[in-house]
Amino acid sequence: MYSYKQKISQNSKKMTTGGSRLWVFIPVLFLSTAIAFVFLRRGVAEEIKVEVVKDEYLETLKPTEIRKEPLALIKEESDFPPELIAGSAGIIVDADNGKILYAKEADNKMPLASLVKIMTAVITLEHKSLSDYATVTAEADAVGENEMGVSEGEAYTIEELLYGLLLNSGNDAAYTLAENVAGSSDEFIRWMNRKAQELGLKNTGFFDPSGLDDRSYTTAADLVVLTEYAMRHKEFREIVATVEKELPYSGLHKYLYLENQTNLLTTYPGVIGVKTGYTEEAGLCLSTYAENSGKKLVGIVLNSIDRKGDMIIMLDYGFSRYGIIVEHHLLDIF
Repeated sequence: MYSYKQKISQNSKKMTTGGSRLWVFIPVLFLSTAIAFVFLRRGVAEEIKVEVVKDEYLETLKPTEIRKEPLALIKEESDFPPELIAGSAGIIVDADNGKILYAKEADNKMPLASLVKIMTAVITLEHKSLSDYATVTAEADAVGENEMGVSEGEAYTIEELLYGLLLNSGNDAAYTLAENVAGSSDEFIRWMNRKAQELGLKNTGFFDPSGLDDRSYTTAADLVVLTEYAMRHKEFREIVATVEKELPYSGLHKYLYLENQTNLLTTYPGVIGVKTGYTEEAGLCLSTYAENSGKKLVGIVLNSIDRKGDMIIMLDYGFSRYGIIVEHHLLDIF
């Protein structure tokens, strides 16, 4: 049996040996930690650097099935009757080959009101999936004027918001999409202008995603190119051809009923969209796409007092250039 003093002596030796090992281990541990920290800092720094220079616009552009070359307009006639329409500017173009069938002041820069939302929809479709969700911000909820009817804190799919954007011309939908797609409305506007450059829209500039800001400008010629490009997107075509849409109540948002604003969808034969616009500065504006007897026409009228009447006249004129008579009684005077 060991004596009490022997046990203390043995324990002291163990503590001394363990302490020596501990003093050796501590510097090694410190050195390893320092090296790891340096490498970790380098890795984080590199990752942050990549995030800073990353170009979200290029990374998320995804219209792989869309023909990217914009429609090239072909002008073959210069003596179109300017008195044909009441609007300040208008154009009708063959959507297949770009041939201008009618034009009035088509190169004049003018405000375009909610026709801005055509570009808003294009940017959204090229950067997000329809099934993605977007949350309504306080800024979007407070925009005012034409509304889809969303409220701060609600969440909608991109598809639902696009219906509200293009049917009801919802400014709240426009800002919800902008802020969720690009991170901010300012960044989204930069993307809009970048896309305009890619499409060769040299006389077009955007200042907001909704069209409320009358500093946004375009020409009838530029806008017809943008509209034709937008119609290449299957999802866009389906939405603008919709007369009414119900969004059922869910745990994420309220029930909403959406209805296509004044257009020629249910009246002029062959019309399949696209969009209306109005501000006091821009006047009544309309973008329309129609197909009859295999001919596809896209038209724009800006600053009109009778956008539907002007578009009907231009469509009739355009189709007649191919010997196509569209039967309707929309211009009958009783």
